[in-house]
Amino acid sequence: MVQAGDTSHYRQYIPEGFAWYRNKNLWYLQAWILLYLLGNFANGFDGALVNGLQILPEWQTYFNHPTGSTLGLLGAIQNIGSLGSIPVAPLWNDYFGRRKTVMLGGAMMLTGAALQAGSKNVNWFIGGRCLLGFGGGFNNNADPLMVIELCFPSHRAPIAGSYNSIVNIGSIAAAAATFGTYYMAGQWSWRLPLLIQVIPTSIQWCLIMFGPESPRWLMGKGKETEALRVLARYHGNGDEHDPLVLYEFEEIKNAIIKERAQKRYGWTHLFNSPGMRRRSFTMMALAVCGQWSGNSMVSYYLNQVLTTVGLTDKPSQLGINVGLSVWNFACGFFAGFNADRFGRRPIFLVSIVGMLITFVCVTICSAEYVQAGSVAAGKLTVLFIFLFTGFYALGWASVLLLYVTEIVPFSLRSKGHSLFAITQASMQVFNQYVNPIAFSSIGWKYYIVFDCFIVVIGVFVYFCIPETKGHTLEETALMFDGPEAVAELQKMAEEQAALDRGLDEAHIIAHDRTKQEIAGSSLDDKDSVEHREVADALQGARA
Repeated sequence: MVQAGDTSHYRQYIPEGFAWYRNKNLWYLQAWILLYLLGNFANGFDGALVNGLQILPEWQTYFNHPTGSTLGLLGAIQNIGSLGSIPVAPLWNDYFGRRKTVMLGGAMMLTGAALQAGSKNVNWFIGGRCLLGFGGGFNNNADPLMVIELCFPSHRAPIAGSYNSIVNIGSIAAAAATFGTYYMAGQWSWRLPLLIQVIPTSIQWCLIMFGPESPRWLMGKGKETEALRVLARYHGNGDEHDPLVLYEFEEIKNAIIKERAQKRYGWTHLFNSPGMRRRSFTMMALAVCGQWSGNSMVSYYLNQVLTTVGLTDKPSQLGINVGLSVWNFACGFFAGFNADRFGRRPIFLVSIVGMLITFVCVTICSAEYVQAGSVAAGKLTVLFIFLFTGFYALGWASVLLLYVTEIVPFSLRSKGHSLFAITQASMQVFNQYVNPIAFSSIGWKYYIVFDCFIVVIGVFVYFCIPETKGHTLEETALMFDGPEAVAELQKMAEEQAALDRGLDEAHIIAHDRTKQEIAGSSLDDKDSVEHREVADALQGARA
């Protein structure tokens, strides 16, 4: 069993009685972070939209009642599109920055959404969803990284932990939109929700370049002055000598220098050391676990599940869809917001135990309804679906994304997130394509597969997932390398921050550059991550 750990070392630099809401600049910071949360709102809206559209008679009629492989492709094509962007998105993200990555992804998402809304046939609709997924891959790579890299240290866990639950707000909006348009006549009953889909991405796209860039990315590009100013403005209320600001600044700098000295920059470096192999295996395994826990059946094919237990009334199905989205958001937000209070491991384990119990009940009640025609069993199935999705949201719609992004060092964070995303999207594509086929063939018996896999998930989490609460982002990223690495980073940051307190901005930066030259690892040298990757790409193009 993996033991938990919590030092909360950085908290000594936060004054006693500190209240963030009395700090004007922290209000501004929360507003900018909210802009990145809109990206996940858009993800949730689109994911739930397919579910809602399937219930709309006008959509079914217009696209000739898609079934089997066509229905599976409609559900899977967005993730197929995102798979195509995953190898490219982290390169763009590392080279051009988080904001410009969101700009590019948002432009493609808006184009894809417009194509969907104007679809003349099912192939047109599928093409729009594919482009939307491709652009979403860029946003999904940049948005969560920006959130965890920009947050005030004590806010990182509750905000980033709640990031994934924002999907459910988008789901609520999508479910409500399709519920409302169900009563509309004609094609607008399904085209209008598709137009509403562009609103959050449009807001994000228009405002993103007015906000701050990630201080970690700025530091990695050799822009130490800009990084210090961002930290000072948003974490120190404009004071560049704030003890927390100097500690963060030095810790970020030292972590990046150490990573550069170890020459961690390429895809292969995700597997070139015991610590990185452990991180990569953990991320990939968690991605598989999140998709093979049974939630994919409820998320994308709710109407088929409800039809199996006798709930065929379309308004009732739409109402249940809205209720599930609200319930999932409440559970996911609660768990994510309390990620530092309860810890990541306890939340995961409570989630898994609850999922196993409730999904077994879904299996039993579904079998009873199909074999004995029990109306009571059919109603209980809906109850247990609600309970199951709530337990799923506690762990896998909240702290999962926080966990997999915080355990990877900065120079590989974008690629590590892409490794998680490509594994997750691959499992989503498989599930979304296979589930309707398997479900139509064997019905409720298909649930048994997920019952067994949830047990496997519980064993993996119990023995292989360490606790990460109470650390800064740089410290968390070193935990898989051992406690000694974390302690060394803390010590170096403390000592250098103490020296910086008597210096002005120019001398702090000059002092840092001198230390980097002595260490032989400048942050903006030609051995940088981005320079190597671009040079390699150019060399490959010439070849």
